[in-house]
Amino acid sequence: RGATRMATTHIKRSTSASRLVNYAEKRAIKKDGLNLDIQYAKSEFKQVRAVYGNPGKTQAYASRIAFSPLEFNPQDPHDQTSVLAVAKEVYAKAYPNQQVALYEHADTDSLHVHAVIGAINLETGQKMHGNWHQYRDHLVHITDQVCQEHGLMVTRPDPNRHEKRSMAEIKLRAQHQPTWKDQIRQAVDHTMQNPLIRDFQAFQDDLKQQAVKVWERGKNLTYQLLGTNYKSRGTKLGIDYEKETIF
Repeated sequence: RGATRMATTHIKRSTSASRLVNYAEKRAIKKDGLNLDIQYAKSEFKQVRAVYGNPGKTQAYASRIAFSPLEFNPQDPHDQTSVLAVAKEVYAKAYPNQQVALYEHADTDSLHVHAVIGAINLETGQKMHGNWHQYRDHLVHITDQVCQEHGLMVTRPDPNRHEKRSMAEIKLRAQHQPTWKDQIRQAVDHTMQNPLIRDFQAFQDDLKQQAVKVWERGKNLTYQLLGTNYKSRGTKLGIDYEKETIF
């Protein structure tokens, strides 16, 4: 049972619920909501924030569940309906007291549902507390339960999602030679673990100490090994190195 047969999950915090909705709604083939009217998702997220007067930067969490193309055909209307129902069940179990807006996309080879999860618990008025590792483990656990109930393959984190690798890299790794992209990834990982790095300037300065230059280019970040012509966009390195994740 290969990895392609399994559902994959992802979750990360966001400072703007509206921006997440705008992104997810654009390409949605189907949508649904939990504890909110999906037609008015942005205003309802905003209303709850106003009611609870909850300060802090995190407004919502961006999450995604993708389903194997061996189990669901992205172009099949019946499969599209099934996937949205399974995803809704997962988020209803995982976040029963949160607002969740669900948007299904069929623009890749696997049907996937983007969820915008309001940070505020409607019963307590408190924000979600913890870290994204805990949130992902929680989501993976619930997804496994629901998938098993529906006779679907259980979740595996997608190994290619966080670090994308080219064939050249894979071959070098097989020979146990670190690649220049690995050098960049390790430098970024090291910088991101430093709690004193709070803004992009500090991020740039810290990476420079590790012989990596980084700059913004539109929606992307570009990284370069100092003194070489080796450079790569964050999107080529993996989701952990993309501009949105870093910011």
